[in-house]
Amino acid sequence: MERIDLLASLTKGFDVICDIGCDHGYVALEAIKKYNVKHAISADINASPLNQAKKNSKGFEDKIDFVLSDGFKNIDKEFDCAIIAGMGGILIKNILLNSFDKIKNKRLILQANSDRPFLRKFLNENNFKIINEVSILEQNKYYEIIVVESGIESLDEFDIEFGPILRRNKSDIYIKHYEDEFNNLEKIIKDIKDPIIKEEKLKYYRLLIRLLCKANVETHYILNTKNYYRTYFLDEEKRPTILVSPGGGYHHCSPREAGNIAKYYNDFGYHVVVVNYIVSNEAYPMPGKYLAYVNDLLRKDKRVSYVIGLGFSAGGHNILELNVHNDDYNTKKCDLLMLGYPVITNDELYIHKASFENLLKDKINDEKLYNKMSLEKEIKDKSIPPLFLWGTITDESVNVMNSIKLIEACKKNNINVEYHLFPMGGHGLGTSDNMSAEGNDEKNIAYVNKWLEYSNIWIKEKIKDLK
Repeated sequence: MERIDLLASLTKGFDVICDIGCDHGYVALEAIKKYNVKHAISADINASPLNQAKKNSKGFEDKIDFVLSDGFKNIDKEFDCAIIAGMGGILIKNILLNSFDKIKNKRLILQANSDRPFLRKFLNENNFKIINEVSILEQNKYYEIIVVESGIESLDEFDIEFGPILRRNKSDIYIKHYEDEFNNLEKIIKDIKDPIIKEEKLKYYRLLIRLLCKANVETHYILNTKNYYRTYFLDEEKRPTILVSPGGGYHHCSPREAGNIAKYYNDFGYHVVVVNYIVSNEAYPMPGKYLAYVNDLLRKDKRVSYVIGLGFSAGGHNILELNVHNDDYNTKKCDLLMLGYPVITNDELYIHKASFENLLKDKINDEKLYNKMSLEKEIKDKSIPPLFLWGTITDESVNVMNSIKLIEACKKNNINVEYHLFPMGGHGLGTSDNMSAEGNDEKNIAYVNKWLEYSNIWIKEKIKDLK
């Protein structure tokens, strides 16, 4: 009966409540007995549960009206709070849709047994604002209760999927439920054959990774564009902050180098910010400008002690270019810099052509600019911060010689480098575990995953030199 009591407790402070789909009438009864509700309307579409509700409410007949009704259809008496619980989200949506005139400016307490994101999306699109959310486990069954009032709020897909209040509060019950979902999904992803179904499951899988980070995740748009950055701040404490530039060939930003990266570094004790700099598909210098914009914001944030750049593949090129040419962007260099299998050179033997073509577009034939983007040629004495670098010798996409050329340039210019070259693993490994492999066993290599541990040790040692 915990769920019944919880639903009833949410009616506290209201005089007249209406329970749609009242079943046995327990919610209304509890609300009157324990939470000072003066009167209740118990409604159900079927006579049998309504009759049972009458029997259960013996002694309170003067305080409860029993109405046979399809939703709010036959409800004529005024009420100030309504409860709809124990049915599917689609059915709740249909009940609300047919009764806008009766529920306007009312408090609604909703508990959907299924299709909760569908219901949140409907509420958001129809000017209902979520003011409270609660999760509960009863008899090994998980429930979420949504409390709304008339109002307007902006919700993204993350809020709609997981609840804007629930995902921020992250109760133990809530986290356990979604950890179980994540673990179950992790087991089956690689066996899904249908590409459409697999992509749907992978999308949800990536959202779960973001959800299960220790930090609260917020999305912020950059300069009124579609480009955005996500913040994974653990708390309000001043901490070193990892600024992540995912790969994707300057065509997109890989989700395999985003939320999963944040999860690890949050666990290590860092704030994390992930920048999606290429949504608007613009040419140089815009990807760097978007990254510089976020870097500047972090420098002003009281929660940030040091900015540690981390880039992968073309994202490694982007964040390295920002540091090499920081004066072009009127921004500060990162305090430390980490790169994973980065794109570096335009050497014909080793170039990743797609990255250069996507970055420069119609400027690809500008020889001066083309050579400027071959970053090993731009390294000068102390022109970049201390560098942590890693990759695999079997990388089939970005030749490992990109990294070797960068190391040579750093050596010539007295720049400190720690380099980990692993003997196996292809491109785009990310965290090199299930989170980034997404069912591809060839990208799930525990040995290569060690780069994260090594990087954490490296950061802690290098920060000593920065103090």
